[in-house]
Amino acid sequence: MSLSHQIARRVVALDPASFDPDAVKWAKNAIADMIGCTLLGARTATTEAALLPETHAAGPCLLLGRRERLGLLDAAFVNGTAGHALDYDDTSKSLSGHPTVIIIPGLLALAEAQGASGKAVTDAYIIGVEAATRFARGVNFQHYEKGWHPTATLGIFGAAVAAAVLLKADEAQIANAISISASLASGIKANFGTDTKPLHAGLAARNGLFAALMAVRGVNGSPVALEHPQGYLEVFNGAGNYDADRMLVNWAEPLDLLAPGISIKKYPCVYSVHGAIDAAIQLHDGPLPDSSNVSDVLVRMHPRRLLPHVRNPATSALNAKFSLPYAVSRGLVNGAVLLEHFEDAALHDPEVTRIMGLIRMEPHDDDANDYGAEVAVTLRDGSILRQTVAAPLGRGPETPLPQEMLAAKFADCARPSLTATGATGVFDLLMQLDTLPRIGILTDAILAATR
Repeated sequence: MSLSHQIARRVVALDPASFDPDAVKWAKNAIADMIGCTLLGARTATTEAALLPETHAAGPCLLLGRRERLGLLDAAFVNGTAGHALDYDDTSKSLSGHPTVIIIPGLLALAEAQGASGKAVTDAYIIGVEAATRFARGVNFQHYEKGWHPTATLGIFGAAVAAAVLLKADEAQIANAISISASLASGIKANFGTDTKPLHAGLAARNGLFAALMAVRGVNGSPVALEHPQGYLEVFNGAGNYDADRMLVNWAEPLDLLAPGISIKKYPCVYSVHGAIDAAIQLHDGPLPDSSNVSDVLVRMHPRRLLPHVRNPATSALNAKFSLPYAVSRGLVNGAVLLEHFEDAALHDPEVTRIMGLIRMEPHDDDANDYGAEVAVTLRDGSILRQTVAAPLGRGPETPLPQEMLAAKFADCARPSLTATGATGVFDLLMQLDTLPRIGILTDAILAATR
């Protein structure tokens, strides 16, 4: 049996009735967070460009935070782009990327068009996360380190599977959706820090939905599109750099959504640096309320977090989101890293610029501490202050973002697009998502609250 069919068989075997109730809770939190991020990104320049009014036709599916409605594929593309426009959406350790922004835009569009329930969307999302992350376990971290953007190149399989589940596809159709997705996967890390990165998310959301729609209409793909000598695994990872068996074992034992789980961002920048930000803020809030006496800053993190694009100083509001020196400097100087710190005017703060020039970075080799960080600050008198963070707040079930912080983040993200009262009502609906008889109740509430 081919790899696509073996994965499809495991998808079909998943029974939502057996899911741990905590998985549903985590799903609702992740979906709410992603929708908040989409509302925040709805009116960015990148999202405006993605509207392509000369190309996209009107349809039944709402663009979140806007008043336009487009067809299924176009809505999935625009909402996926908006959801990743500010790089504030959730991440997955297994995926080494952002799962929800790839899976939900297609599901939301499809559910609106079909009149599907909130429970159907929640169940399909959980299964989509499981499929994407189990697939990822067979190719990471080589896939990520090779230069692919796993949010798109692996997330597409989760989007396709989730949409196929909502379409009630059978095993053969799901296998075809997976094989079709192998030809539609794309996204390279060289485009991090540019407007193209959020387009990766929009295209993967759109293409995953497209693959599922084609499959249920009888379009087939090669059964061996994954394992063929010129198939996905050899082309994307190369011989000896993947393990297909790891994709197939221990499905839902436990669900990946529970272990290692989804990480929800506290700060609006690349998740790799969140541990270092936490450490910097703890220094600011404790022994270092004033950064003016700082003469040197050393940040130690796992080498997987200290990739070249993360080491660079900030030169634009966009690439500041990927700059460890900038984010840590903000933490030390301001005791906070906020949305407003990633606007062009914020980059010219002289004290932040000074601290940014002092920061040195070193890797450590503790694989058990791959998202933790140590920040050591040397003062002008030679004394050294140290702060270590084992895991950043929001790092999955091990250090979950408190519910009140999730609600506050949603309100902050929704503020540019929704009324305050409307945003509160939408968040309440999202916390009840699995009880909504149709997803249109949610999207109608979002539209009614849109400014």
